[in-house]
Amino acid sequence: MNVLYVSSGYPMIYQYLDRNIEKTLRKIYDTCIPYQPGESLQRLQAILHDHDRRPHWALILLGDHFPKQASDLLRKYGVKQAIWLTEDPYYMNKTLQNIHLYDYVFTIDSGAYKAYLTAGFPYVYHLPLGTDPAIFTRQKVEFSYQSDVLLVGYPYPSRVQLVEFLLKNGTFPITVIGKQWHNQLAKKFRRDDQLTIYDQWMEPEMVAKFYNGAKIVLNPHRQVHFSYKRDVINETINNRTFDIAACGAFQLIEDLPGLRSTFSEDEIIAYQDPSDCLAKIYFYLEKEELREKIANHAQKKVYLAHTFEHRIDMMKDIIELP
Repeated sequence: MNVLYVSSGYPMIYQYLDRNIEKTLRKIYDTCIPYQPGESLQRLQAILHDHDRRPHWALILLGDHFPKQASDLLRKYGVKQAIWLTEDPYYMNKTLQNIHLYDYVFTIDSGAYKAYLTAGFPYVYHLPLGTDPAIFTRQKVEFSYQSDVLLVGYPYPSRVQLVEFLLKNGTFPITVIGKQWHNQLAKKFRRDDQLTIYDQWMEPEMVAKFYNGAKIVLNPHRQVHFSYKRDVINETINNRTFDIAACGAFQLIEDLPGLRSTFSEDEIIAYQDPSDCLAKIYFYLEKEELREKIANHAQKKVYLAHTFEHRIDMMKDIIELP
């Protein structure tokens, strides 16, 4: 069986996602045909015209750059189309305009899933992103990757507020990784002796080393209020949750409605607000064996049920292709 994979067309983290999804599709299907959203319709036409190579279905990641003409062409040849919306619920005003083009809609967020159903789209399924155990795995790392408290990710306001609160009220060192952290922090915190800033985007392989070297990895999610959100509150944990857990690293995660449907309190510890986060950092910094025990439980759960291969298998089962 053949499948067409339409990549996101975005750089950095999306290149990693594209690579992993395509790699997984190649493991499962006889042929995975990659297609860039910026490629010509003539190439797509040639793929579809070749009876031996013609895909049975197409997976489109995000779909922002996938032209309607290409979608129409797939439909003309009877190729089922599935889209994986991996930015939900943050741009739903845009996605709601286009999801009628697809036969199957997979969203990473349960709040978005409910909103799509309410809007009248029946073929919608909740399917979070997964992780790649070949990259995110337990490993020994050099001293330069080690930290007490680590936060990786773009400095959205809620994350900046958390870090500034911890610097103001805590006495432990913090490492942050991500572009724009230096600019987003208040000036009085930028040169704090307790803070180390890597003001850059890092490849997942490098991030995995930092996860392995951290005593505690903080995992605050993007803020609730966002300009294109259509008043839908994000309910589902981010894919970083699975990456951290796959490394066997201990994380403190912001509590979300969908957390406990995936991980128990024996697998991941949640915090309610910055004060609770501060208290739990102090508690768990002194509990190495407990951190390791909890992290081991989370790692086992991820390897059993939350890799990219698990996700593509679930997608395949839902589409119910022969």
